[in-house]
Amino acid sequence: MGILILAVIAVLGLIYYFWQRKRPGMGKEQALRRQIRHRLKQPSDSANETIDRYVANLKERHPGRNEEWYLEKIVYDLERDN
Repeated sequence: MGILILAVIAVLGLIYYFWQRKRPGMGKEQALRRQIRHRLKQPSDSANETIDRYVANLKERHPGRNEEWYLEKIVYDLERDN
């Protein structure tokens, strides 16, 4: 019985691992958003709105980049300005 439980946990772990690999960048984007929210020192909802506005502005000035690039640019700008 114990071996069966371990096997089920192992299979679920493998499914989760491969499912996460199908979504490249999502973990990085979430981590960058979290880092930006922390630096903004605003309530979460307000910080998310600020991030979205900043990304929209960057997309106008630098079209064709991926979401991760825009978020890294925001982090860079916030570090530079502090």
